Amino acid sequence: MTVMPFAMGLACVLLAFVPFGRIFGSALTPAFPLMAIYYWAVVKPEMFPPVAVLAVGLMFDLLSGGAIGLWALVYVVTYAVVISQRMLLVNAPFSAFWIGFLATAVFAGFLAWVIVSVIHGIFVPPSSVVRHMAVTVAVFPIFAMLFGRIQTRVLQGG
Repeated sequence: MTVMPFAMGLACVLLAFVPFGRIFGSALTPAFPLMAIYYWAVVKPEMFPPVAVLAVGLMFDLLSGGAIGLWALVYVVTYAVVISQRMLLVNAPFSAFWIGFLATAVFAGFLAWVIVSVIHGIFVPPSSVVRHMAVTVAVFPIFAMLFGRIQTRVLQGG
């Protein structure tokens, strides 16, 4: 069952391409893979190693049709930052865990925005990234609860 977090990361990649905009009337889709990467980096990093994060990012890049390596790089760098701050979040109340995710989403969004601006050689307006990450942070508690239940039932045999 140690592949479960990685499988959930891949499932989140696929979920990112479900056209929720048609259902909810918005073109914004949360960064589902970022939620999985953050959750497992804090809770069980040994079950979601950097190579798994890289694979999730590359899968997202391949399916999105964007720059190959963009999200792979963003996710791996973000993962490293989260791992470095992990001890602040491990036994913290959910509010601190959520604030940590907010900081993570801001960091990942900023990094992606800078990389895209450099790749294209222009100042890309940050508004769409800000909205994308805001939706991601707003939806995160639902996914954190889902990941927690899966962790309890599947990974701990409960």
